[in-house]
Amino acid sequence: MTTVPTRRRPGRSDPDLRAIGLLALAMMLAAAIVAAVWTRTLGAHGPSARGGETIGATFASVADDAVVVDSVRADGAARRGGMLVGDVIEAVDGAPMATVEAVDHALQGERLDIRVRRGKREIDLHLNASGGGAHGQQDPVDRG
Repeated sequence: MTTVPTRRRPGRSDPDLRAIGLLALAMMLAAAIVAAVWTRTLGAHGPSARGGETIGATFASVADDAVVVDSVRADGAARRGGMLVGDVIEAVDGAPMATVEAVDHALQGERLDIRVRRGKREIDLHLNASGGGAHGQQDPVDRG
C-alpha cells in the first residue's frame, strides 16, 4: 500500500495559526472586559439619558457643582422649550442642581420649571414633557 504524502501549504504552519487564533481570542476577551468596565464607569459619571429621555436632552458634569446640556434632540420637549446645548442647569422646580444624577432624578416629571444659565443671563424655561407643546422661554432675567 502506498502512502500519499500530505501537501504542506507554503507560509504559516499549524502552530503559527493556533498562536494567532489564541492571540485574537485573548484580544477579544480583553476588549469585552474593557467595554464592561467602561460602560459601568460611564453609567455612574458620564452623560445621563434617563431623565433626559423624557425631555430629549443629555447632560454632563463640567465642574464639581455644574451640569451642562450636552445634547438636545430636535423633536424633544427640551428643544421646544428653548433649551440649548451649553446651557448650565441651575435649578429644576426650584431645587438647585449640582450633579448629573440630581438633574436626571429631577427631570422625571411631566411639567418642569428649569432655570438655566446662558452666558451671564439666567433664563427660566417651562417644559411639558408629556408630549404636548412646551410653553417656551419665559422670564429671562439678566443677573450678571
